[in-house]
Amino acid sequence: MATLIKDIKLQDNIPNSILFEKHVEFIKEYGQDENNYEYGMTDYLRVSGMYWGLTALELMNTLPSQSKGQITLELSCRVYTKLPGSTSGGISACIGHDPHILHTLSAVQILCIYNNLEAIDVDGVVKCVASLQLPDGSFTGDKWGEVDTRFSFCAVATLSLLKRMDVIDVNKAVDFVASCKNFDGGFG
Repeated sequence: MATLIKDIKLQDNIPNSILFEKHVEFIKEYGQDENNYEYGMTDYLRVSGMYWGLTALELMNTLPSQSKGQITLELSCRVYTKLPGSTSGGISACIGHDPHILHTLSAVQILCIYNNLEAIDVDGVVKCVASLQLPDGSFTGDKWGEVDTRFSFCAVATLSLLKRMDVIDVNKAVDFVASCKNFDGGFG
């Protein structure tokens, strides 16, 4: 049985409550300065960062409803299915990058939060995600072919949110994930 060890002593003058206003202010201001070096260097994290930031705001009951248009505009800049000549259906992290299942899931989650799936070509996204499943049931993250159990989760979550699980072989997907079980019960 584990023993609780208190290995640090907290000073009496530290805050003893969560400062929600400070968290909300930080999240809403983070990444707003496009001239900031970090802004440019983290562009590939933008869609996932948007999802995590919006989820944090939702948990604090401060999700800005007025941002729906801004969020949709930001995402539409990353949706290849809306760009002329695009056939992928996937969503990329930023302009000029290839679509990836990680960013596709984050974008779908954001649009579900705002009840705005019409901002994307759902059929294109579904087709893209289904095309990433391999014969053994695994999923690649993108056209380059890396396989990872994370991608299986992302694919299933995306299709579940879009209510289109019928386009993949669910049994093979489950079998693949089960085959990745480690001796300690973890998966990887």
